Amino acid sequence: MADSLQRCTDECRDCHPMRRFVFALVAGLAAHPATAQVRTPDFARADHIFNEEHSLRSRVLSQILLIATGHQTSVPTESLGLRTFEATKRFQQENGLWPDGALSRQTVDTLIKAAVPMLGLWNFKLIEHPWRGRPIWIPQGLALRPAANKNGLAFEDALDRLSVKYNYFPSIGIDLVYSETLERKRRNRYAVNYSVIKDGWFVISATSPSGKDEYLRYHQDADGVLGVSLFWDNAKGNVGGERVAILMSASLGSVMNGRPMIEPPGASQPPPQVATTPPVRVPGPAQPVARESPPLPSAMPPAVATPSPPSVPPKAEDKGISTGSGFFVDARGTFVTNAHVIKDCKLIAVKLNDNKAAHPARLVATDGSNDLALLAIDDAKGAKFASVRMGTRLGESVAAFGYPHADILASSGNFTLGNVTALSGLGDDSRYYQISTPVQQGNSGGPLLDGYGNIVGVVAAKLNVLKVALASGDFPQNINFAIKSTMLATFLESNQIAIQPGTTAGTKLDPADLAEAAKAMTGFVACQ
Repeated sequence: MADSLQRCTDECRDCHPMRRFVFALVAGLAAHPATAQVRTPDFARADHIFNEEHSLRSRVLSQILLIATGHQTSVPTESLGLRTFEATKRFQQENGLWPDGALSRQTVDTLIKAAVPMLGLWNFKLIEHPWRGRPIWIPQGLALRPAANKNGLAFEDALDRLSVKYNYFPSIGIDLVYSETLERKRRNRYAVNYSVIKDGWFVISATSPSGKDEYLRYHQDADGVLGVSLFWDNAKGNVGGERVAILMSASLGSVMNGRPMIEPPGASQPPPQVATTPPVRVPGPAQPVARESPPLPSAMPPAVATPSPPSVPPKAEDKGISTGSGFFVDARGTFVTNAHVIKDCKLIAVKLNDNKAAHPARLVATDGSNDLALLAIDDAKGAKFASVRMGTRLGESVAAFGYPHADILASSGNFTLGNVTALSGLGDDSRYYQISTPVQQGNSGGPLLDGYGNIVGVVAAKLNVLKVALASGDFPQNINFAIKSTMLATFLESNQIAIQPGTTAGTKLDPADLAEAAKAMTGFVACQ
């Protein structure tokens, strides 16, 4: 088997990237634990650290992190293999660490920071097959949504970048499914990158004539066949489909064959300290007529109940009223805020700058892993809304508008100016911008605007100054974070909301005009 795999690998050096990935993956699947290792002094030391300083869970988790960063292309094992050793060395070299292949504390900490953005993007969850049980890792990020599948479960990305099926075919043998699937692929002119069947399971990797990649792994399960089909198209957006395939393959192999695997790590990285308002009591019922934007009334208006997330401690009724900000993205009353702003809420209302009472809102969709939520405000059609622009530059001037500290600050809103100070968030999280624009509790969900009035981000978080000061003795200033407009655009498109592309043509707005435009599209969100 080893000789055969080596010949295949040699023949594949100049072939399709998917083929190179598959040969590496299947080599990892087929590798026998007794395969001889080349025990250099570095390897011997790395092996000692791997076995003596790491629990089995830690060993598996470290390999999952290497897979997430794209350095390891084989499934996790309980012992240190040459592939994991070499993958660790490559990661260390690329990240300025001593490349000795040992999973030291520093290496693991750096791995975690590097892997969290991708794990957060995928947001794996353990999900059971509806008829067979058998929970496996299935990505729930990327705004994947359930799709019809008579054989079990299916999840699809509205942008057609990645889709997953978890299938069970009753009353059929693994050999027949393998042969018929392989024949169908060849008949339809797919390039079969790799195929293998052994010990009651098979793997097929193929590329369609249009360039879409597929990975199939199926096992004999009682009198039927259980497995996953994964499809991805890098031409429509590279979301690491190859890495998802490795992790799902490892998860299914663990369930069916007892290979080492763990539950998905809690890696849907929550924003660093969310800039939301803790439960506050809305100011008293008095509403001075002369005020430009009256405070939210003490009694919430009638609103449509929104579905509660599966886990709701503390319950919404125990929270009192919590507040945040948000903005319109079309003229039909479609409104965006942060998912954490409306989490666990039964009633949602939005106060607009229209001299009317707060408008009832209903929850349409959420993306918890990227902290975005979509609301519908049916009686706010025709409202001013934002254009969405991608590609903000480092150092670019930006502005935020929102309703921070609604219990003590101006109810008419708060406008602040700053700059994009980094093109990624904490731990190089590529979903976020770091901004110097001052934001406070209650700014969450508000718009981040460029000088032309386009949305370039969604205000989401601020650094916990007290914790940093206690840890370092230094008080950081103006370190805040906003979700990038690319994440917002993906979320909107996945929910079939058309965006108006932003432009930088023409003259930049004066700050006063920018504030006026921001105020017109923004609302004060309150929920209970």
